[in-house]
Amino acid sequence: MAFISFPGWQPGMVMTADRLESSSLPGRLVFRATRDTSQSIPDTTSANPDSANVFSWESVEVDDLGGFSGGSPTRYTCMLDGWYRIDAKAAFNANVAGGVRTLGVFETGVLVPSGHFRNAKTPTNFVDTVTGFVSLLLSAGDYVQMAPGQNTGGALLTATGGTRPSIEISFNRHV
Repeated sequence: MAFISFPGWQPGMVMTADRLESSSLPGRLVFRATRDTSQSIPDTTSANPDSANVFSWESVEVDDLGGFSGGSPTRYTCMLDGWYRIDAKAAFNANVAGGVRTLGVFETGVLVPSGHFRNAKTPTNFVDTVTGFVSLLLSAGDYVQMAPGQNTGGALLTATGGTRPSIEISFNRHV
């Protein structure tokens, strides 16, 4: 399949395979990846997400637009201008330390406004999950990364199994 920038049908426009395929993109999941092994997340100032801790994606289940490269496993690179919805999830292993757990969505290395999610945590022995979503206007070449943060005073491991970190990116609309 080939996808092109496609703002919509106009009278007299010829139907081509590229236009038909591109008109079906809005609302479609175009990328999904998970982090399957634990990643150590050091204590960060005020528990803020830190780009030094971005997740390295290990299992890519969907990559319809070809934005993932094993040579840069922390990034999803936008291949088509448009609005995208980024659904982010991080989970920390059970830990009796209280504090804050956070997750941030980064666009081309910069924490996105409204892309910073926080959970205050009381001491328990349960996995702590932080989730959030943000819609972004991306241009071809922009890249998206996801990074956690925490402030327990020491390093924490991310969870594995059913609660492992994941990212899902849906194409919302053409520009």
